[in-house]
Amino acid sequence: MRTLGFAAALMLALAGCSTTPDEAHRVASVSTADASEAARLISSYRASRGLPPVAVDSQLNKAAEEQARAVAVAGRLSHGAFMSRMARFGVGGAAAENIAGGQKNVAAVVAGWKASPRHDENLLMPEARRIGLARADADGGFGRYWALVLAE
Repeated sequence: MRTLGFAAALMLALAGCSTTPDEAHRVASVSTADASEAARLISSYRASRGLPPVAVDSQLNKAAEEQARAVAVAGRLSHGAFMSRMARFGVGGAAAENIAGGQKNVAAVVAGWKASPRHDENLLMPEARRIGLARADADGGFGRYWALVLAE
């Protein structure tokens, strides 16, 4: 099994994300309620590729919440200081992040990540065992923002 460091994981996470600049927005809500469904969808997909399942992790949910809120306020997709954020939340080893904007539900956002080669690579990261997922709803920009963190 290969081991990805933060730098390699960051490169995976950053690749394939587009940005749409916008003005700051008010965030109406942030939620991790879809994390279990995301874990189910991602685990099923990983199993079809011979990879182990992932489980929801409360610390990774908190990291995803922070990122979903940050991109919603900014109105654009950016990974920001991913490595620093992971360190603050006590995440060591292999880690990656997928972000998205505009998808109405968790099934649509996971399908979008599967269709994007770089995001798909993160979903299929062999070391991944835990995930955190959050969505933030804002009054502008994409409207709904998603952040997924995967880690050992």
